[in-house]
Amino acid sequence: MNLHLRNPLPNVIRCLVATLALLMVGQVGAADGMDLAVVSGCFACHRGAGTAIGPSFVEVAKKSVDQKIAAEALAEYIVKGTGPDGRGWLKEGKAVLPFMPANNGVKPKDALRLANWILATKGEIPDLAHYVTEHLSISGSVEHPLKLGVDDLRRFPAKDLREIAVASQTPAVVGTTEKLKGVSLGALLNKAVMLSPGNDMRKVSIVVKSSDGHLISFSWCELFNSPIGDGVLVYFEKDGQPLADDEGRLALMSTRDTHLLGRHVRWLKSIEVRVIAD
Repeated sequence: MNLHLRNPLPNVIRCLVATLALLMVGQVGAADGMDLAVVSGCFACHRGAGTAIGPSFVEVAKKSVDQKIAAEALAEYIVKGTGPDGRGWLKEGKAVLPFMPANNGVKPKDALRLANWILATKGEIPDLAHYVTEHLSISGSVEHPLKLGVDDLRRFPAKDLREIAVASQTPAVVGTTEKLKGVSLGALLNKAVMLSPGNDMRKVSIVVKSSDGHLISFSWCELFNSPIGDGVLVYFEKDGQPLADDEGRLALMSTRDTHLLGRHVRWLKSIEVRVIAD
């Protein structure tokens, strides 16, 4: 879709305002403790009640209560790590690693939210497989509604298949890169053929939803009239491997955003094209 605009800046601003208006009337995917733990990479090392690389959240909560460690102190551990001496988890047989490294990607305010959530954990966290999606739907104001799985994405033309290297979003390995493979969101929308009254695509917004209810959106201007669009990827592989349960079989990331976690959708479920009313 190649609609060229003579003076794009006012239209970009108009689209951004329209997108904000859309989000004001819809759910804006505010993450609860579980969502924040997933996004922050906590499940790479921890489980609710079982031992993984690190101690379970239940054990962390118990030790914190026994040692009278407040949520604020636990939050500091989350951000700064426990130091080379750790907190004794390895000696107790409740961890594989001797200490927790710093999680520089977690903001202090989010660490405090995580700490309070961990302290309230009473048992195993529901299996992440509950959130895994095998297919995504593309619906709304489109000529051809679509239902696509991983195999369908793999069959897209080579020109639409992309590999994009991004900074790792797991705080424990900040500074490394991950290679994502998938199809650009623009290519998927072009296949569905977006519709808008009078073909005024500036009134179109694209709403992306995960299986846990998290929502993000893009304006048409972002996807088709700015550099951001080239970096919005619906991906199904990371570093040559299928996505694990903590992301689902399908995920989306806007790889050219300043903050990647802002528009990173795990367990991708649906993409809906909406027309903003005047």
